[in-house]
Amino acid sequence: MTADSSQYPVIDTPQLSHKWQVHDSWVRNHCRRDYTDDPIPHVKLGRYVRFEWGSQELVEWWARHRVSKQGKNGGGLQGG
Repeated sequence: MTADSSQYPVIDTPQLSHKWQVHDSWVRNHCRRDYTDDPIPHVKLGRYVRFEWGSQELVEWWARHRVSKQGKNGGGLQGG
């Protein structure tokens, strides 16, 4: 974690699932290494899972999983 990481709002699973318009269970599953080879970047605090909204790691994860107009993953972000 970098010294400037506190600039990112910390959100929980329901907040992330709301922002991405998916079920909470989808977010929980995609945080597990035994479910996916590329889990959503998160911080585990005991039983609590939190995400740094807007962090470089989360934005890069989104870009890797975004389907481009050509129908390929990794299309990158467009329009923020």
